[in-house]
Amino acid sequence: MLVALLLSRLIFKHPFASIWWNILKEDRPGLPSYTQAYTRGIKLLPLLEHVASPAQPCAEVVIDSMPLPICRPKRTHLCQFPGAKWGFGTQGEFFGYKLHAWVTPGGQIVQYVIRPANLHDVTVSYELNLRWPEFEGPTIIGDKGYCCLGYVYPPKKNTKYDTGWRESRHPRIRKRIETVFSALVEAQIRSVQTKTLASLKLRVVLAVLAHNLARP
Repeated sequence: MLVALLLSRLIFKHPFASIWWNILKEDRPGLPSYTQAYTRGIKLLPLLEHVASPAQPCAEVVIDSMPLPICRPKRTHLCQFPGAKWGFGTQGEFFGYKLHAWVTPGGQIVQYVIRPANLHDVTVSYELNLRWPEFEGPTIIGDKGYCCLGYVYPPKKNTKYDTGWRESRHPRIRKRIETVFSALVEAQIRSVQTKTLASLKLRVVLAVLAHNLARP
């Protein structure tokens, strides 16, 4: 029940976790404090991550990454967040991590990893590919950042082979992951108030679970 209540804030899109928890406690006097609930959530993190990414058959998946900044740029010289690095996203440089994910054409996040922002998308994609057999060998659709053999991606001007990209269908499929990432941003996974890697992972896994549960 604890996990369900933590997820409920994201499903109902309430912006403030502690206020939402106090609302829940009004007719549930036996609930622990929000701090206690959050601490218990951290302890359940390995189980939640396993539940969020079960093996399942997929014909196609879309791969991409999104920034997870952990502090504002002007405060990076004071930041001691373990493992955080400078990276580059569509909106410029940031300090923190990246979320790399596989998303189905239907909008389900089937697996993801959180890695330092300085790692190239292709490098991390090979880590995701380790689970490729568990998903029955789906076709992986990326953008031009994934321009290597084994992926379907938009060809560059100097590409001399067929990348598998078809303008009649793949742009529409690619747009799905952008919609999913927008939903995760709305769930506040980019909050710069995160202080530890475990709390960042909990924030992300709850957002992923809530997204998949609320998906039509």
